[in-house]
Amino acid sequence: MTALQTVNQDMLAFFKPLWPGEDKPLVLGEGNADRPVLMLIGEAPGETEVIKRRPFVGKAGKNLDEFLQLAELRREEIYVSNVVKIRPTESGPTGRTRNRAPNKEELSLFIPWLLKEIEAVQPRALVTLGNVPLKALTDGKATVGDCHGQWLRSLTGTPLFALYHPASIIYRRALAPVYEQDVLALAGSLKEINAKG
Repeated sequence: MTALQTVNQDMLAFFKPLWPGEDKPLVLGEGNADRPVLMLIGEAPGETEVIKRRPFVGKAGKNLDEFLQLAELRREEIYVSNVVKIRPTESGPTGRTRNRAPNKEELSLFIPWLLKEIEAVQPRALVTLGNVPLKALTDGKATVGDCHGQWLRSLTGTPLFALYHPASIIYRRALAPVYEQDVLALAGSLKEINAKG
């Protein structure tokens, strides 16, 4: 059993009894788990991710595809995951279930497991999408508005590159050129990391 398989098995065992009677399946990370050039970390899975039990599919997958194309990467080269592995939900005004940001309790439960996951995967670099993963992996004070497009040091010691969440571009079109510029800067940096081995 690999280090990642052990972490995932332990995580599933830990969370299984926490929400009795509630359907809260965990969506685990996936991809190249053997020291990939980067590990991409989002906030939490959405509805499609829970149905398919895979991170970054559906709308998030379309965002990921655009990111990979810009960065000249293939999905099989990287590892993708989320800070929180369950879908945080709430009832909207019409009574329909919708996504929400993870709360403090969910974050405090899942961040230690994310750190174990990173240790098992041993990525050469981390890329955070939005404030939730950025805060989870730094001192909690950094914001993507201040740090986007920059390399930081994560809690694990792994270099971390902060990006806006691609979904934020849908609501703030002015961010699109900024996001693109940041991804291109990341791509240039990754070439240097790869060259060093």
